[in-house]
Amino acid sequence: EAVGFVTGRAGNFLRSIEEQWKTLMFFCEVDGSSGRRNKTYEKLAIFGSVRGRRGAELLVLSAVETKVPGYYSKIRDDVVNRDKNKDESGTWGTDTMTFQDDELSYALGKQGGTRKKLERSSGAIVQYVGHVA
Repeated sequence: EAVGFVTGRAGNFLRSIEEQWKTLMFFCEVDGSSGRRNKTYEKLAIFGSVRGRRGAELLVLSAVETKVPGYYSKIRDDVVNRDKNKDESGTWGTDTMTFQDDELSYALGKQGGTRKKLERSSGAIVQYVGHVA
């Protein structure tokens, strides 16, 4: 259900994420037994730097969460702990914060402006997946 949404028309959404985060992404077969995709869930392979992979992953998860609310909460621990300390300095990690409705709209800002300012000023990846930043 969310695969088409994440892929976008003619793959445009996926390609725009690849360009933004300098990654290569594609959906791959999970069981390999058939020539068609598993409709229960899809595995998305993301190649690139640790930072690029995480930025792309969070953007995809944000899109999936709008289509399948509650999905992120099921995999949150896996996402947060993935690639921990795997950068050159050994300090890579992910912190999260959960927002209430009124806080979320303030934190996003007009057309995501506040989110973008937070990213630029902190050097961190700031993405909202549901009510979690």
